Order: sequence, then structure tokens, then C-alpha cells
Amino acid sequence: MPSSMITIIRKSLWILVLCVLPVTLQTGCVNTMVMMSKVLLGDPVQISAFQQGTGVNLAKEKKQVLIRVSAPALVEEEFARLTTDVEEELIRRMRRHKIQVMHPDTAARVLDRLGGAFDPQVLAREVEGCDYIMHIKLDTFSLFEGNSTNFYRGNATGAITAYEIRRDGASPHAVQVYEQRFSSSYPTTYPVSVDSTPRNVFMRRFIDRLADNLGNAFYDVNRSELYAN
Repeated sequence: MPSSMITIIRKSLWILVLCVLPVTLQTGCVNTMVMMSKVLLGDPVQISAFQQGTGVNLAKEKKQVLIRVSAPALVEEEFARLTTDVEEELIRRMRRHKIQVMHPDTAARVLDRLGGAFDPQVLAREVEGCDYIMHIKLDTFSLFEGNSTNFYRGNATGAITAYEIRRDGASPHAVQVYEQRFSSSYPTTYPVSVDSTPRNVFMRRFIDRLADNLGNAFYDVNRSELYAN
């Protein structure tokens, strides 16, 4: 079927959906409406925030990406493997979405000589073949609901900063091209009783949710997945 005909059909279906929408809202069948539009029009895709901000599709353009996750000393002391676990889960998701991510040890070997301090310029000079450095900085990370120690609710805040490696001078250098604040919470409904779930299990679930939220900044996702999260 010609693409022009497909476009006409889709526009006609949208008109039908818009005509039915008022009645649907009055009867409270919003979920039915969403499912109907999905069946008729397909599952819309949410373009990654990184592509919206830079115009670069990391997967399609086969960019080599280096990921670095960091956190304040007090957070790392309380949660020893936090940055490593978040890094590993985020890398796993990005690779699943066909983004070429370099091995996490690549950054670690370079930065360990600096006492672990993040320095994009050093990474730009010393890591060959890298196109972008993504720095995920966790500002806060907690597992409990408010001041309670009886209920779990994971909360994390921080920032994603992306640097493009440019090689238009005497040596490669990093230029910041993107920045985004983030906030992640799990669960989004009722907190979880500490008596019902072991701490390590809850933390693993929260890290999975956090990695999903971070990953959505770098690759496209179906909007139904966003609503499910």
C-alpha cells in the first residue's frame, strides 16, 4: 500500500478517535480509549531526550559511548557497590538498545590514577575511539520513606552530563553538549514494608528502576513502557 494512502488512513483514524474521545471520557473508559488508539495507530515511540537535545541518535550513528557513574563520598560509604551496580545495569540496557558502550573498566583505569575524580578532558585525551562521555552524577540516594525505618521507598536525584569528544585541535578535547537533571522514585504508589522484603532485594529493584529511567535519556522507548514504569 502506498505511503500516502497509509497516511490518509491514519489521519482518518485519528479523526475517529477524537470524535469518540468526549464520550469515552464521560463514561470513564480512558484505558479502553488508549488501547483502541494503540491498536489503530500503533504504539508511539518517545524519542530519547539526548537525541532531542543534540540531534544525535547514538544507536543509528554507531557512536562509541563511555559511561561513568559517580556519587558523593557519604553515599558511596553507605552503599558500597551503588555506582558500580547502576553503571552495569545502565550499560546492559544501552547495549540491549544497540548502543555501542565501552567497557566500564576503560574509564576506571584512567581515573583511578587521579584518585577516582571525574575529569572529561583526561578521558578525552587517553581513551581512544570514544565519541561521547556520559557522566551520571548521583547527588542523593536513599531507601527509606521519609524519616521512617519501617518502610522502603527509593529516591535518587542527580544529573546527566554528556560530552562530545572533538579532534579538531592539537589533542582530543571534551565539549559539553547536553545536561539533564533527573529524579527517580520507587515505588511510585505505596511504600514497601521492611518486614515483607529483604533490603538487598528492594535495593536491586530500585536500581533496576533507576537504570530504566536513566536509559530512557539515551534511547527511544515505546510510550506504553514509560507509562508502565
